[in-house]
Amino acid sequence: MPLETFEKLPAERQETILAAGIREFSRKSYTDASTDSITKECNISKGILFHYFGSKKAFYLYCLERSMERLTQPTEEVAGNDFYEILFDSMTRKMNLCLQFSDEMHMVNMASREAAADVALQKSEVLQKYMSAVQNESGKILNRALETLPMRTEENRQLTAEGLHMYINAVLNHYLARYQQTPDLFFAHSEEIKQEMKEYLDLMLYGICGEKAQ
Repeated sequence: MPLETFEKLPAERQETILAAGIREFSRKSYTDASTDSITKECNISKGILFHYFGSKKAFYLYCLERSMERLTQPTEEVAGNDFYEILFDSMTRKMNLCLQFSDEMHMVNMASREAAADVALQKSEVLQKYMSAVQNESGKILNRALETLPMRTEENRQLTAEGLHMYINAVLNHYLARYQQTPDLFFAHSEEIKQEMKEYLDLMLYGICGEKAQ
């Protein structure tokens, strides 16, 4: 298969081609992205690129898969001894991954807004697969954070975890929507966002715990 030929290339050569693709797709929509620009940057012919991947669409989806893999890779074990330390340490580690792989982050952001019918179904499947993995990991971290809270009863711990997970996702979606067009500003205002998130969560935790979380 053509992709197998690409994956037999030296790792450095693979990365050069992949990085050129991710950069182009991170700055332009799928339709506007130019394979000519990609091949010129990595000094190969368009024929060679299509020999490796078969089509622009296949290369786009490959770049998106690799981007999501890098952005959702496991980080070091989350540190912290209280609810907010655990949640915000996890958030900081994920944000650092986004800053480390900024082109990948921008490609995923572009993909989330991509309207081209040619790739709509497949790109949504890629995004959903990795977001499901992220949500699973987030659920585990939230459960660990909940263990630090003075719950009124143990019986409602699972229900509380599910409710908080939905609430936190809603709060995060609020910020993702606000900064969707300007994702770099999300990172520039990260400390302000954390403080606002704490205020949102305090409103909910006050009723759950019977006292305001510190």
